Amino acid sequence: MRLEALWYEVSPYVYLVVGLASAAFSNSDFGLVCSALLLSASFTILRWRRLYRSPDRLESRKYSRPR
Repeated sequence: MRLEALWYEVSPYVYLVVGLASAAFSNSDFGLVCSALLLSASFTILRWRRLYRSPDRLESRKYSRPR
């Protein structure tokens, strides 16, 4: 697996872990805002990927670029 493909698959989980660690160890409001942004980005990416990869959307991906 190429490095780009690996980062593409792992990045939402990295954002999730960093966001949780940032929220746990933050002492400022700015740190909590940054952790909230990381967590919301992680959940959004995971949701979009789950929706895109669902089997009922197969017909809409029929003409997309092959993997």
